[in-house]
Amino acid sequence: ENATRVAALLSGDVDFISPVPPNDLERVRAAEGVKLVTMSGTRIIMLQMNQERVEAFKDPKVRKAFVYAVNQQAIAERLMKGFATPAAQLSPKGYVGYNPDLEPRYDLEKAKQLMKEAGYEDGFSITMMAPNNRYVNDAQIAQAVAAMLARINVTVDLKTLPKAQYWSEFDARAADMMMIGWQSDTQDSANFFEYLTFCPDADTGAGQYNAGMYCNPEVDQLVRDANLETDRAKRAEMLQAAEKAIYDDAAFIPLHWQDLAWAADTNVQIEPVLNVMNFPYLGDVVIKPE
Repeated sequence: ENATRVAALLSGDVDFISPVPPNDLERVRAAEGVKLVTMSGTRIIMLQMNQERVEAFKDPKVRKAFVYAVNQQAIAERLMKGFATPAAQLSPKGYVGYNPDLEPRYDLEKAKQLMKEAGYEDGFSITMMAPNNRYVNDAQIAQAVAAMLARINVTVDLKTLPKAQYWSEFDARAADMMMIGWQSDTQDSANFFEYLTFCPDADTGAGQYNAGMYCNPEVDQLVRDANLETDRAKRAEMLQAAEKAIYDDAAFIPLHWQDLAWAADTNVQIEPVLNVMNFPYLGDVVIKPE
């Protein structure tokens, strides 16, 4: 639990914690004998809409309506206390596939209009699942999204679970909408597509974490071709085009890239072992004698 973790550090019961919750950043920063280390993150937090479970999700207008109904900026500012970057695509800034032309598109009136055009002005009911101890403020984010979707007459039956129970439910595609966060293992844009938006294929493992069952073979092929392209500029154009295609298709609901925060006792030299992958190399950590 967030409060327990922070209290343990400040009381000296533990020497190193991660993550530091947004609500406690200033408290930890001001504490004596403790140091806080933060950096921009590249883990995308998103919600996937299962097209096999919900007929309406097969309609791009409905998927776009859901995207337009979710205020990523408000979530980043209020729930994450500014410790997140609102997202409109998979690739964070600095990645080869990052498309600068794509921006978050919260517009409640546009969302309502799209629902009307799709024949769902009166809305419908869905189920949603999210973890409650995997990502920073994950349960609160899911609750906020459910409230936002209520404004377009979508009733959300939300269930949050500890991560130990959540992933089996995720693998089973047990809800109409599911939350996932993804950090590219390779620090490359293609990794996001291969796991999160490729047409699911049990034999190859493609789309293994695509709980929306979204499928666009043309985009998949574009990414595969990009992985064979040796000209860096051309490859970047291809991956940026793939980002634009899934943006236009509203393949998922992007929320934000989660920033990173660690804290430790001042005698623990944590800075050299930290990284944007959020996998501290603890085997190399140095602890100074008291």
